Formats: sequence, C-alpha cells, structure tokens
Amino acid sequence: MSQAFKLYRLQQVDTQLDKAHTRLKEIEAALQEDAAQRKAEADLEASQNAHEEAQKLLKGAEQDVQAQQIKIEQNQARLYSGKVTNPKELQDLEQEAEALKRYLAELEEVQLEKMIAFEEATTQQEDAGQTLESVRADVASQNSALTTEQNSLEAETGRLQEERTAALDGVPAEDVALYESLREQRAGLAIVKVDNMICSACGTTLSQALAQAARSPNKLSRCSTCKRILYAG
Repeated sequence: MSQAFKLYRLQQVDTQLDKAHTRLKEIEAALQEDAAQRKAEADLEASQNAHEEAQKLLKGAEQDVQAQQIKIEQNQARLYSGKVTNPKELQDLEQEAEALKRYLAELEEVQLEKMIAFEEATTQQEDAGQTLESVRADVASQNSALTTEQNSLEAETGRLQEERTAALDGVPAEDVALYESLREQRAGLAIVKVDNMICSACGTTLSQALAQAARSPNKLSRCSTCKRILYAG
C-alpha cells in the first residue's frame, strides 16, 4: 500500500467528515431558527389585541344604545304620564322624542358596525390561533426529522473519525503535515488521481518521469502546476 494511497484514502474520509460537519452546522442553525413560529406568535398577539379593542368598542356602542333607550323611555313615560298638560311642553317632549329616536338610529348603526368589526376580529384571532398551531406542528415535525438526521450524522462522524485514525496509521508526520497544508490551500483537495498522465485537478499533462514517480510506493510526487500530491491509482 503506497503512501499516496494512504493519503488518498485519508482525503476521502476527510471529505466525508467535511460534508457531515457542514450539514451538522446547517441542522443546528435550522433547529435554532424559529422565524416562522415567531411571526405566527406575533400575528396571534396582534389579533388578540385587535379583538380586545374591537370588544371594547362594541361594549361602548352597546352602552351608548342602552343609555339612549333609557332616555327615550323616560321621555315617553313623561309624555304619556298625563301629568304634562301644557301644549307647548307637550310639543317640546314630542320633538325631543323624535330627536332621541333619530340619534338612537345613528347609535344602533354604529353598534352594528362595531359588531361586524368584532366578528371579523374574532375570526382573525381564531385563524391566527390555528395558523400558530399549524406552524408549531410543522416545526415539531421538521425538528424531529432534523434531530434524527443529526443523531445519524453524529454517529457517522464518530465512525469516520475511527476510519481517519486508521488511515493515518503508518503515514510519516511530514507527509501528514504536507497533506494538511495542501488541503487548507487547495480547497480541501490535497491529493488527486492521475488520469491518462493528466492531473485530474488542474488538467496538466504529466511528464513520463513524473507519471512514473507518482507510482512510487514510498515517495510522494506532486503536480508541477497545482502542486497537489499525485496518486497514480
């Protein structure tokens, strides 16, 4: 087993580890992200506030109507009590009755508007509550799936770490240092296969001597252009 093969195998493991770690970070971010739920909660709170305000306005309108009805009852009681005999005073009471009834009609119109607004606010509050429940259910389902994937990936990274330790066995420290340095410099790709005497990373055609050197079981050869370690396969 050549040193290049050992490093090539190490890189395969590291690539899988990189992908697993990247995905684990994405999962962690997704588990902490609750924008949809926070929006649904804010919408519900806003609808509750609107509902309370609509209820308050409706109650005020109902009280206004009741107060006006009491005034009319008092007016009618006096008008038909038989105690008022002065024609002018009777006329004034009749005019007052008409005015009170007209204003009652206006107040009842306002009451109707407030009642409609209250019913709409009630519907909106119910809808917001249902939306929040739905969002919470979706989040719970999504988080359950993400947690399952997270657990699986954590188990996989543990297994890969063991494979990495095994892959490092017998690899000289200087070769590992070179490999790590190249991985950092070359976007995670430190060692590449030679394909028909061509570097599969940068496409450089290798000399016969370099292609032959890449087959050495003990020494590492590097591409003259991209400087990556070559693995002849």
